[in-house]
Amino acid sequence: MAIDLGFDRIVRDFSGARWIFTQLSADDTAATSIHRCFRRIIWREANLADRCIMLVTLPFLPVMIIVLTLVFTTFNGRAIKKRTGKGIIRQVYEQIAVASRFAILPPWYYIFELHDDDKRQRANEYLNRFETKAGLYRFLRDNNGGLPVPAERTTLCIKDKTLFMAHCRKQGVTAAPIFWIVKGGEVIPVDHDGSGLPACDLFVKPLNGQGGRGTIRWDYMESGQYLCSDGSFVSGDQVIALLRKNSKHTAYIVQPRLINHPGIADLACGTLATVRVMSCRNESGGYEVTNAVFRMKRNTDAIVDNYHAGGIAANVNIKTGVLEEGTRGGWGLVTDGWYERHPLSNATITHRKLPGWEKMIDFVQNAHVRLFPDQVVIGWDVALLSDGPCLIEANKAPDLDIIQRAQKGPLGNERLGRLLAFNLNRTIETKYEENW
Repeated sequence: MAIDLGFDRIVRDFSGARWIFTQLSADDTAATSIHRCFRRIIWREANLADRCIMLVTLPFLPVMIIVLTLVFTTFNGRAIKKRTGKGIIRQVYEQIAVASRFAILPPWYYIFELHDDDKRQRANEYLNRFETKAGLYRFLRDNNGGLPVPAERTTLCIKDKTLFMAHCRKQGVTAAPIFWIVKGGEVIPVDHDGSGLPACDLFVKPLNGQGGRGTIRWDYMESGQYLCSDGSFVSGDQVIALLRKNSKHTAYIVQPRLINHPGIADLACGTLATVRVMSCRNESGGYEVTNAVFRMKRNTDAIVDNYHAGGIAANVNIKTGVLEEGTRGGWGLVTDGWYERHPLSNATITHRKLPGWEKMIDFVQNAHVRLFPDQVVIGWDVALLSDGPCLIEANKAPDLDIIQRAQKGPLGNERLGRLLAFNLNRTIETKYEENW
C-alpha cells in the first residue's frame, strides 16, 4: 500500500486509533468488529514507511488532541452552551475523553453532537471518516469483499466522469448527459454535435473535481446570451472561448442544467438538490439500499447542494421517503442548529415525502447490479426529476459523517454497519485464511 499523505490519512494517524482500538471492550457488535478490522488491516497492509509514520506520530497525539479541543471549542463552545446549557469546561473534558477512549477527535465531537449525553454513550458505535475513507473502503474494493476478483474492474468508471456516463449509457441506467468535454483548449463533443452551445441552461464542472468546487452555471437568456452565476453576461462564443482558456489548466465537462421535480422545487431553491444514497452488498450477494440523506443549498449565492460547502442535509426514512429535520455541520463547525423549515424559502422540510421514492430505491439497487457489481459499497448522488430519478455521480469512498449527523445517531450497529462488518470479516478470512 503506497504512502498517502491526504487529509484522511493524516487524521487517521493523529487519531491514535491504531492503539486506542486495542483497548475496546470485547463484544459481538458490528461496530466493534469494524474497529478491530480497521486496526489490524492498517497495520498488516502498511509498508515499512507507513508503520514508521504511525510510530513517529504517537508521541504527538496528546498535544494534537489538546490543540484541536481548544480550536473547536473556540468555534462552537459558546453556541453549544447557549443551545444545550452544557458548560465550556465540561465540553473540553468530554472532547478529550472521547478522543482518548474512542479516537473521535474534537471536530467530530461537535459533528456527531456528543455533547448530548445519550449520543456520547454510543460513541463506540460511530464509524470514523478516517476508518472508512483511509482504509476499509480500499481494502474491500481491492479484494472485492472476499469474492473472486474479476479480470475487469469498474473502479476507473467511477473516478472518470466521462467513462462513468458512457458506462451508464451502455448499461441502460439514466444519468445526466454530457454535451462536451473541454480539455487542453479543445472542445470534444460527447452528446452534442452542434458547432455552438445549445440554447439551454448549462452546468460546467471540473472533469476530476470533488465537493462542488470549481462549478459554474450559465443561464440561457432570450437574447441568446448566457448569464453566469457570478452575474456577468456573455455570448455563447465567449463562453466557449473562456472554457478553452481555462481548460489548459483544468479539464471541464459541460452538461445541461437539470431541474428537480416540482414537488421539491421549494427545497431546491434554484439549484439541483440531490439525494445521497448508500447501497452495500448484502449477505446473499445482492445490493441493498441502507441509508439516504437529501441535500439542499443553504447560501443564496450557492449553485451546488454540497454539504461540506455549507449545504443542508436532511435524513430520509428509507422505508417511506419522508424527510426529517435539516442540519449543517461539515468540518466540525456547528454553531447553528436544526431546521424544520428551509432558511431561504421557508418551505417545510420535516415530514415531506420525496416524490417517486419507491422508484428511486429500485433505481439505485438496479444501478449497483448493472454498473458496479464488483464494488461492495457505493454512495450515489441521485437527482429526482419530473420524469424520474437521474444518476449524477457514484462515490467509491462515500463520507458517512453526513449520514450519522443527519440521522442523529451512529451507523456502526445499524444495517450498513452490519453489512460492512460482514463483508470485512469475509474478506479477511479469504485473504489471510484466518478467523478473527
